[in-house]
Amino acid sequence: MAELNRGDAHLLVAAIRVLEHKLDRPPEPAEMAGLLDMDESSVRLRINLMNERGIVQVVESAFATHVEVKEHTLIEELPEESGPAISEDLAAFDRRKEEEARRMANLFDSGEHERKKQEKLRRMDEELGGFRKGPKPPNPFGD
Repeated sequence: MAELNRGDAHLLVAAIRVLEHKLDRPPEPAEMAGLLDMDESSVRLRINLMNERGIVQVVESAFATHVEVKEHTLIEELPEESGPAISEDLAAFDRRKEEEARRMANLFDSGEHERKKQEKLRRMDEELGGFRKGPKPPNPFGD
């Protein structure tokens, strides 16, 4: 499940307040997603997490779902950032990419690539060398 961090919560509360000021009513999650240029499902997920913690209140009516700020001070209880696992994954990805770049550089710098290419061409020449040793077959269409 997605984790909610302090920065995301502050951003969403700010979006609620800005849209409440602009629209003179509590905003809908889709409007918040549009303002923040985020995926609506991501915004809804974070709003639900904030609703569970009492930071915002989700008001559902027969026609729409609105979001209101309930207790913004609870944001300070959230972790500063959620992502040590993500940063570790990114570091591992960077290490793999650097290793791959080193291998490619070594392959071309050492001449290994050219040697393999020449060896492959030599083998193909040997295999195809005996292909046309015999007499030319007659042309079935004349001539």
